[in-house]
Amino acid sequence: MQKWNKFSRGFLVLSLLTGLCAGIFVPRMGKVEASTNYSGTMQIIINELAWSGTTTNVNAEWIELYNPSGADVNLNGWTLTATDGTPNITLTGTILANGYYLLERTADTTVNDITADQIYTGALNNTVDVLELRDVSTTLIDTANQGGAAWFAGSVTGFISMERRGVSSDTSLIWANNNGSVINGQDAGGNPIQGTPKQQNSVFALPPP
Repeated sequence: MQKWNKFSRGFLVLSLLTGLCAGIFVPRMGKVEASTNYSGTMQIIINELAWSGTTTNVNAEWIELYNPSGADVNLNGWTLTATDGTPNITLTGTILANGYYLLERTADTTVNDITADQIYTGALNNTVDVLELRDVSTTLIDTANQGGAAWFAGSVTGFISMERRGVSSDTSLIWANNNGSVINGQDAGGNPIQGTPKQQNSVFALPPP
């Protein structure tokens, strides 16, 4: 009888341990909530914004995308949209591996000596805007100025572009003004562009302050 009691107690302990282990190691099949990815996948990044225009024309805005990968990317059907609805651009063409894609507002004379990859319409707000880049399946790829109460960088004084420091999530620390020394291109009036369209940013790879 004593032997049987010992056996019963042992069996009970073993059963409890088995149940406990099952609870630890068997996955629960409850609902999984996906959190919003505000930074995006960054397969392509929004690299530079001339939201203040140029010396010749304050409406001559331009936007640059950058492909940090080693493969060309087909942009047909992708969208680049401000969260206030303007501009709302459906992209076309291909951005080459490690290449740049230049969007010029209204006409190809915005950056007069560099051919645009695409012409678009719709003005950026001079106070603040947030841009979202989405692929053909509407997956968020990147943002610019997410959460900003004003533009993170750039200036209407001198028509200075807002440049990205590197391939890193969109925060205020990843953006800076063009440094004024490394510039590229001319506007419709022959004035130097205070930015680096179709060229590596003047502040690229600098650590945040």
